[in-house]
Amino acid sequence: MSLSEDLAIYARTIAGDIEHGASHILKIAAGSLRTALSKNSNAPTKEVHGATREYALRLVSAHRRMAPILNFCNEVLLILQSHDEKDDTVAAKLLQYTLNTSKESSNALENVAAHASRSISGNQFMTHSRSSTLLHFMTKVRDRDDLTIFVTQSRPGAEGRLLAGELSVAGIRTILFEDAEVMRYLDRVSALVVGTDALIPSGIVNKVGTHMISLAAREMGVPVYCLTESIKIWPFDHPILEGMARGAISPLGGMEFFELVPSSMFHAIVLETGPTTFDEIIMGTENVRIAPEISRLVEG
Repeated sequence: MSLSEDLAIYARTIAGDIEHGASHILKIAAGSLRTALSKNSNAPTKEVHGATREYALRLVSAHRRMAPILNFCNEVLLILQSHDEKDDTVAAKLLQYTLNTSKESSNALENVAAHASRSISGNQFMTHSRSSTLLHFMTKVRDRDDLTIFVTQSRPGAEGRLLAGELSVAGIRTILFEDAEVMRYLDRVSALVVGTDALIPSGIVNKVGTHMISLAAREMGVPVYCLTESIKIWPFDHPILEGMARGAISPLGGMEFFELVPSSMFHAIVLETGPTTFDEIIMGTENVRIAPEISRLVEG
């Protein structure tokens, strides 16, 4: 198979992933590009340009609400832009970028979990939807006495069942319950912890139901934390809000339900650099380089 064929298959598979969160999909996206380029090391430079560009655009089209995918694909497109089709160093540059992305993503997940374990006390936590970042945190605090994680089913999609299974395999006591039962369990927990697919100027994007559960937590005096890596910061509202407004029809014909949660809901945002508040996160756009293909989406 050729580079173009390999990347087309990878893109189709990643575009159809409606089960995993942004951190996981970023790792798969970077790893798949690296695998295809390594396997097809003799691919003509022109094919590297065309196939990689198509790969990036396909991922953005499928997962435009995920800031890590926007950031990753934007950088890939900028690398292509900075090398003409006769420059045979472009593949090596892309390979190095995918390797750096994978390493930085793994390190960020570990650091977020470490900071969260130091700043979030207690041993009873509630969460909504599935997040690799949350899984890292919960594994980090697994030795706390009587640790219990209350996991919503997270319908539609029921990604909570996947997280509950992963936690159980890790030996962590887990209680899986229907979303409508939140008030039955909130008074037992120390904190509500959630992940996110994107931090944008207007707020935080996560699975539908997050806003409702956050409101209930605030009413009960339960602090709400968002655990996330900085690659999930996107300094523009578009194309993320645009994708959500369209109803986010998935490639598999189902509906992906996500919502914007106001920043006021969160006690703290825990990044790989430590806990902070939404207002302290810098989202300046002055020095942000945006590839033309992404710029058109940003402009709506």
